[in-house]
Amino acid sequence: MLTFNDNKAGMSGLDKEKITKVIEENTSASYSEFSKKQQSRIEEKVLEIKNRLSTATKEERQGAEHLMKNVETKLESQRDLSRDCVCIDMDAYFAAVEMRDDPKLRTIPMAVGSAAMLSTSNYLARRFGVRAGMPGFISKKLCPNLTLVPGNYTKYSKISRQFSEIFAEYDGDVGMMSLDEAYIDLTDYVAARTEKRTLKRHRYGGDCPCWLPRVPDSESPEYLDSEESECPKCSKTRKIYYDDVEFGIGREEIVREIRFRVEQKTGLTCSAGIAANFMLAKICSDFNKPNGQYVLENDREKILEFLRDLPIRKVGGIGRVSEAHLQSMDIRTVGDMLQKASLFPLCFSQLTQESFLRTALGLPGRPSSSDPRRKSISVERTFSPTADFKILLLEHSEICRMLEEDIRKSGVTGGKTITLKLKLSSFDVLTRSLTPSEAVTTLEDIQKFSLELLEKERGKEIRLLGVRLSQLVFEEEKKSKTIQDFWNDAKLKIQNSEDVTSSPDDIIEMETRKCPICGDEVETGGGRLLEFLNRHVDECILKMSQEDVETPDLICISVEKNTEKNKKRNLNFQKSQNSNLAPPKKRKIQEKNQMGTTKKVATIDSFWKKKN
Repeated sequence: MLTFNDNKAGMSGLDKEKITKVIEENTSASYSEFSKKQQSRIEEKVLEIKNRLSTATKEERQGAEHLMKNVETKLESQRDLSRDCVCIDMDAYFAAVEMRDDPKLRTIPMAVGSAAMLSTSNYLARRFGVRAGMPGFISKKLCPNLTLVPGNYTKYSKISRQFSEIFAEYDGDVGMMSLDEAYIDLTDYVAARTEKRTLKRHRYGGDCPCWLPRVPDSESPEYLDSEESECPKCSKTRKIYYDDVEFGIGREEIVREIRFRVEQKTGLTCSAGIAANFMLAKICSDFNKPNGQYVLENDREKILEFLRDLPIRKVGGIGRVSEAHLQSMDIRTVGDMLQKASLFPLCFSQLTQESFLRTALGLPGRPSSSDPRRKSISVERTFSPTADFKILLLEHSEICRMLEEDIRKSGVTGGKTITLKLKLSSFDVLTRSLTPSEAVTTLEDIQKFSLELLEKERGKEIRLLGVRLSQLVFEEEKKSKTIQDFWNDAKLKIQNSEDVTSSPDDIIEMETRKCPICGDEVETGGGRLLEFLNRHVDECILKMSQEDVETPDLICISVEKNTEKNKKRNLNFQKSQNSNLAPPKKRKIQEKNQMGTTKKVATIDSFWKKKN
C-alpha cells in the first residue's frame, strides 16, 4: 500500500503511519489490488535504477558527469533574474466559499465533496489527515465529526471570474491554471508603479456573523467610521467599519495590494509566492498559508540556498513515483538533486535529466523564450463506479459544458486535439485522443468528438470521467495557411486571370519546361504564364488518378507497398526531379524503408520560379 502523502498546507506534523493504517483498513479490494500493482511497478524501476548505478563503469560515470556539466552551463546561461513572477493560490478555495456563505461551517472540520471523493477540505479537517482526492467515507473514519458539503461548481466559477478580473489589471496575460490558482507576471507593472496607493477598506462586526472579512477580536474598532444596519440574511445587527490602507511601490507591496483587493471583493483570502520564475513562485506560495505571502529574492545564491533543504515532493511535477525513483539514488532534497545530477544520464531519459537539473538549479521547466501559455484545458469528475451509459452520458454532458465555459474565459478559441480520460472501477486509467481535421471550437464539437471516444468504451465500469483540449488555439493568433489554402489560392488566381484581357505589355517570350509527371515539354514563361505549366501538371495528376495509377498526392503523407511498377515510376520521377529544368520547390519521395514501403511527401508547386 502506498503511504499517505501529507504534502499539503496545514498537514505538517501528522502521524502518517496511523493515517495510512486507517486508509488501508477501509480501502476496497479493487483499490488495494491496483495499489499493489502500482507499487510493484515502482519497485521494479527502483531495482533497475540501483542495478544500473552499481554496474556503471568509471568511463560511463565520467561521461555522464561531463554531459551534465555541459547541460548545467547551458541552462545557467538562460537564467533570467529580471522578472517579478507571482503565483496566487486561494486558500482551501471550495471549502472557503462554503464557509463564507454558511458561518456554521467556519468552526468545524468540513470538506467539499461526497462519499466517493473530496474536492478540498478546510484547515481544521486537514489536522485529521482529511485532504483533496480522498474518498469521503474514508475521511469520515479519520474525522468522525467531519461535515461533507456538496460542491457547487457554478458558484465557484462565478467567484473565480471576480478575482481573475482583479489579476488582469496587473497582468493582461494572467494565466488561470484552475479556478483558484493564477500566475501573474508583475515585471512591467512594477516598473511602471512610481507612487504609493491608498485604498478604502471595509470590515464587518456586530451580532451578525454572515459577512467577511471581519474585524479581528484583538482590534478595537470604535475609532473607525462605521454604519449599522439589519443583516438581510440573519436579521441581526450588522456593523460595517471603514478605514484606509496604504500600499507602497515594489512587488511585495503590490502583491499585498492584490490580496487585499481579492478579500475586499469576495470575502476570501489567498496566499502568494513571489520569485524570479513561476516554478519558484509556486513553491513559495505554499510557505505562508493561509492568507500570507513569501518572497524569494532574485539572486542565484539565495535561490540555491532556498532549495538546498527543500524536500523534493514540495516541487510541482515530482509525485510519488518520481520521489521513489530519486530516493533510490539517496536523493531526498532539491540540494541532493544538484549534488548527484551526474547520475541522471545513467538512469533517466534525456528529457527527464534536463527536467530534474532545471529543478535543482531553480529554473523554470522550459526556456523563457518558449510559449508560456497553458498547453491544455481539462475538466474531470469523480463519481460512484457505474457502467450505466445513461448516467455516464449525463456526467459527460456536464463535463463538456464546464470545459466549454473554461475555454471561453481563457482567451482560447479551441484546440486541435481532444482527449477522453477514464478511471475504471479497478482504478486503472485510460486515455483516448482524437485530432479532427478542424480545430474543436464549440460545445457541439467537444460533445461530438469526446462522445465518439466514450462510445468505444461502453460496458466498462467507470468512476472518473474527464475531457481535455490540447494544442490550443488562442484568440490573438491568426489562422495560418495550409498547403491546401495555397493551392486553392493558386486555382482562384488562374480562374481570375482567364477573365483579364492581355495587353502587349503582358506578352512574355515563351520557353519550354519538362513536366515532372509525364516528362513532356510544356510551353511556359515567367510571371502569369507559368500557369500553363501548373495546369498541365493538374491534368497529368487527374489523368493518372482516372487510370487508377497512384500519384504523389498534393496534401498527404501516405504509405504504399513498393511494387515493381511503383519502383519504376519512382525512379523516373526522381530522374525528372534531377533534370536542369526541375523547379526549386519539388515533390519529394523518400527512400524505401526497412519495411518495404515507400513514404511520399508532397509540397506545393503552384509557385515555381524560373530557374537562373
